[in-house]
Amino acid sequence: MNLRNEAADDFLELESAPRPTGGYVVVHPLHDAPEVKVDLDRLGPMQLSRGARIALVSLRCYLVAIMLMGAWRAIELIKR
Repeated sequence: MNLRNEAADDFLELESAPRPTGGYVVVHPLHDAPEVKVDLDRLGPMQLSRGARIALVSLRCYLVAIMLMGAWRAIELIKR
């Protein structure tokens, strides 16, 4: 008994079955055909908008500030 083949057969039955116009067929990702993956080596750097760049820089500054405050607190606890 091969569950993968049974699922594929069920999918083929769904595809051939009549359906109302404008209806959708929901396909589970495991039963769908594999998609072509993007080659990451051929992609260039992402273009960021000004708002996205500001958000990422502010997030980085926030994380650095939190780490510094945590280190400061740890040093204070060690000194006691």
